[in-house]
Amino acid sequence: MSSLLTPAPAGVEIPCDRNRYASQISFPQHPFVGGADGIVSDSCATAALFRRSALWWYGGRLDAGLHYATAAVGVECREGHEFCKLTPYWRVALLTKARELEAGWRAINSLEACREKSESQLVTATSLIIRGELLFAMGCVDDGLAEVTEGLQIAERCDARSLLPTGYVVLALAALRRADMRTCLTYVDKLAGEALLGYFGQAAGAWVTAQVAEARGGVDRAAGLIAGIVTSNLVLRQLLVSEPAAVSWLVRASRKLGADDLAKAAVTAADAASAAHPGFSVIQGAAMHAAGLLEEDSNKLLEAANIYPDRWCGASAREDLAGLLTKRRSERANAIHIYESALVAYTAVGAARDASRVANKLRDFGVRRGVIRTVECEGQLPHGLTNTEFAVAELVSQGHTNNEVGRQLFISRHTVAFHLKKVYQKMSLTSRVELAASWKAMQWRHGS
Repeated sequence: MSSLLTPAPAGVEIPCDRNRYASQISFPQHPFVGGADGIVSDSCATAALFRRSALWWYGGRLDAGLHYATAAVGVECREGHEFCKLTPYWRVALLTKARELEAGWRAINSLEACREKSESQLVTATSLIIRGELLFAMGCVDDGLAEVTEGLQIAERCDARSLLPTGYVVLALAALRRADMRTCLTYVDKLAGEALLGYFGQAAGAWVTAQVAEARGGVDRAAGLIAGIVTSNLVLRQLLVSEPAAVSWLVRASRKLGADDLAKAAVTAADAASAAHPGFSVIQGAAMHAAGLLEEDSNKLLEAANIYPDRWCGASAREDLAGLLTKRRSERANAIHIYESALVAYTAVGAARDASRVANKLRDFGVRRGVIRTVECEGQLPHGLTNTEFAVAELVSQGHTNNEVGRQLFISRHTVAFHLKKVYQKMSLTSRVELAASWKAMQWRHGS
């Protein structure tokens, strides 16, 4: 997976003494390298503002990026450049990153109402992917994934490479949250392929890849990626204005590694981004969340949960808050209530893997909540399997060990073995080999 960080022709090196966890890694330094990004030039006033917007965002200033994107939308391109038609969609993409979701929704609907059926494939693909990313951020997961998937099919056909990473990140992240590791790895591999070309905006892909590495093999397996992200100022600044959930995850993972220097560096960077963006609640919330984790400050975690405009991020902050309160015996009832709130929010946005983790934490308090399905299955579950049995069977059929399945579903290996035994009985099987073959045949019959 570390191939996602393969050096590009122009890179920013990480000195060896700043990275105790991995060999030297470098990231692309210039955003407009290769693919369709090369067309964005200063050939007209619209394009010049578009480029300025992208460069400001790339450098970690979402506020300036949005300012110049809005200015670009207000300037008519008199030369008919196709890439200038993408400017309004770029602005919607930045509104999504800022979690200005209502403004983004109004803007994308206005664009759709005016869009001509004769638009090029590039414009069509851009519209679908940006709209899908927005829907995903809004919690309309299935609709968002459908739009992104359709947009990617068009983008791949017309070789619109600059669009691909955005779509791959959304699909990989959605699959990870659903514990569908097979699909997730497919898109992580695609992200790695795009990274070799030095695509524009690599930080989000590196972060998703690090999460997948941790999910599959524990945090030690992601150590090099975590250090590479945190110790590259350029990449970390870009990530902070791209993915609001990233910094809290980096702090959490760094602390698991015992790498307090990395955790503190991530919090410092988040604080700087927050100071530079006083009007952006998502960046304020992310900084507060990260600081609350590092300092074990329940007030900061609660404030983060309340100001996040992103429902998944709010659930994450509440889960961390409840985890902190469990250390205080007098806060047991409050912790349960907050865990239940996080569970509802995770479930609402299709984050079944996260919901499963919280449900298991609630069981530790003697509170039982049904664990929802953690991988996609339409209609009635086959062979009378329960939701958890289906999830176990899916992961085992992919070749995962009981320990790996338990890690991904947040249950013990003994519980995995219990559910697997039930799967064998219901499907009249005797081994993992038979399960893999039967599961593959069942998926083929259902067209999945």
